[in-house]
Amino acid sequence: MGIFLLKSGKDLSNGQLIEALSVSLDLESYLESWLQRSPGAITAIPTLWIGRQASAFVEDTTIFPDLLGVDDSGSLLILELKKGRAPREVVAQLLEYAAWANNLSDEAIKDIATNYLSSSKDFQGKSFDEIYMDVFEVEEPPILNKKQKLFIVAEDIPPGIARVCRFLRSNHGLDISCISISAHKTKNEEILISTDFIVGQDDLINPPSKGDRWSDSKSIKEVVREAVDEMTSKNPTLIFTPKEVTEHIHAKYPTFNPATVRCQLTSDCVNHTSRKHYPGGQDRLWLVDRGKFRLFDQTNDKIA
Repeated sequence: MGIFLLKSGKDLSNGQLIEALSVSLDLESYLESWLQRSPGAITAIPTLWIGRQASAFVEDTTIFPDLLGVDDSGSLLILELKKGRAPREVVAQLLEYAAWANNLSDEAIKDIATNYLSSSKDFQGKSFDEIYMDVFEVEEPPILNKKQKLFIVAEDIPPGIARVCRFLRSNHGLDISCISISAHKTKNEEILISTDFIVGQDDLINPPSKGDRWSDSKSIKEVVREAVDEMTSKNPTLIFTPKEVTEHIHAKYPTFNPATVRCQLTSDCVNHTSRKHYPGGQDRLWLVDRGKFRLFDQTNDKIA
């Protein structure tokens, strides 16, 4: 499908769609830098990158994962970027990274993060815990690395790689996604980036675990919104936390994935800085303080 730029004035009905021409992502390092500076733009979940080309010694080999990060549940994210067509060996390469990352302790992860984040002006002088709490607006960081989330990003994901990754997701509960990415240029030299989940989008919000998928007739969004309305009786002054929403939901749905609750609250939160990474949100909630929400008051709540 083509990528188009809408050219119009104030009257959108008179707009014209102008096709953007596909261009080659010439330098892999450029794309890596863009992703590094745009946490969550590709993974579609809140992300704090904690390493880029971080070297790790495994047996007699040194490996270099392209991007290493953590999300708002403490999971470790490993992203491998390939220019052009992803080679067959990328799956084995990513699994090797996952095997290494699986054995990392909290302290080892924090050491990697500290070495990487110390060069950022925004994070200088702060501990990893302080950075994590600021970025994800939580009262305390979770236990890290309960699971790994793996991403293959390339301009072209071959069917064979997609097939293997779907098998690993559906039969072995491995959270691995394949994302194709392409660049387009308008006549005004504007660069547009398009991304598409080839594998993984079907359960992006509710990550797979073997034999335990969300299958209720209600969507995940509906369950979370319903729980908030029941807890607050639609009173915009009542404050609640993701933990309280999770407990309320589990009373009805014991197998509901708790990691999805914060994602949905963020999606519906008008003033949450990470909202843009969650499609399908509504103007329903207001972030009161770190990890504390209430219903959005359209009359009194103003976004700066």
